[in-house]
Amino acid sequence: MCVWGQQELDYYQALVATIGTYAKYEILHSLGVKTKEEKSVHPVLAIRMRQPDDDSRQELFLFTTTPDKLLKTCVVFRRASNNADAYQRMLQAKRLPKIRKFLARATAVLPTNIILQLSERVTVDKIGIDLDDLKDEHGKHLAVSSPHCDLVRLNIPMEYASLELIDGQHRLFAFTATEPATTKSFNLVVLGIRGLLEKQQQDTFLAINDTSKRVDPNLVAYLKYTTDDIKCQEEPELMAIRVVVDLTEHAPFKGLIRLLDTGKNIITLKGFSGYDLKGLLSKKGSLRKQYSENRPDQYVTALRMYFSAVKETFPDEWSDPHTYLIATNRGISAFLKLLRSLLDLHAAPLSHADAKKYLAPLKRHWGDWRTANLKNKYVGSAGWKQFHRELVEAIEKDFPSLEA
Repeated sequence: MCVWGQQELDYYQALVATIGTYAKYEILHSLGVKTKEEKSVHPVLAIRMRQPDDDSRQELFLFTTTPDKLLKTCVVFRRASNNADAYQRMLQAKRLPKIRKFLARATAVLPTNIILQLSERVTVDKIGIDLDDLKDEHGKHLAVSSPHCDLVRLNIPMEYASLELIDGQHRLFAFTATEPATTKSFNLVVLGIRGLLEKQQQDTFLAINDTSKRVDPNLVAYLKYTTDDIKCQEEPELMAIRVVVDLTEHAPFKGLIRLLDTGKNIITLKGFSGYDLKGLLSKKGSLRKQYSENRPDQYVTALRMYFSAVKETFPDEWSDPHTYLIATNRGISAFLKLLRSLLDLHAAPLSHADAKKYLAPLKRHWGDWRTANLKNKYVGSAGWKQFHRELVEAIEKDFPSLEA
């Protein structure tokens, strides 16, 4: 039995809307369904290259194949599909039409190769050609400049996920809307890699994309997510990302935080785990001081408690983030700043009752939480610092010792 939650449903709906019928290969694979087509093998001629380091486990294979073959066999390892080790961002539908229009031209050439990881199911056969004895059509000896290459045959099973797309998904999936003859005959240049570890695949993806085009900031943050407590304890940024990702599984944030570039949630991983939360969790941070064990589960519990009190104090505003600021990135940032002030005042971990007690004056002395009005009043970073100071001033009416 295969069970999909809302995140998986959102992902596959977005995938179908973007690439149409070709989404079926990924969907069937996720459901564990095998097809007759997957029993066949696609052989291609390739140049195999190795780095001079004899200890290197990686092999590079340069070859050509058609989009039709790749669309049926390439898995795209996306975070959006709820896999903790994936790295690709979601396909951007708006980028595909321009590539499709270009590919419709008779003279279309895609000079940039597509980069794949070859699964263990792809086998390699040596070809009985001695490169030292190669001659050109005129009978002249052909010297190969690098001794670290040879000709081979790659045997690619026509099974989905026998290949993994590291870079070039928009170039490849633009073919989903071209004429069938183009999809079946266009020669794509492919660089296949064998032997990359999962971490090396992530590093390869970022090395290619970080300098060539803007990578979704949520994805960049999520790539740093780790469940290694020691690493999180050593680095506040990693701890902040860990805490926010864990918060997505629990009330009051369950279903409210956008981890990737899919979904319509206003609160984002990048926004929540930014400057203010990292400050609270740093060595001298106010939240860190209250929890000397520096454990992510303690921070998750504390933040759930605090923001549950925020939600209970402002239930209408929390439930309408399109109108009110509170359950938005700006609102979360403001209440994290306020939490620092409350912890410094209280000088001890806050209980739920404590949080509600300190937040109650905002209900009495602060009237307008409408985002449009607040944006007009507080402009730029200095403006939002002033917003925090005024929140503190409202609470000071009942608790004079509170400081911003």
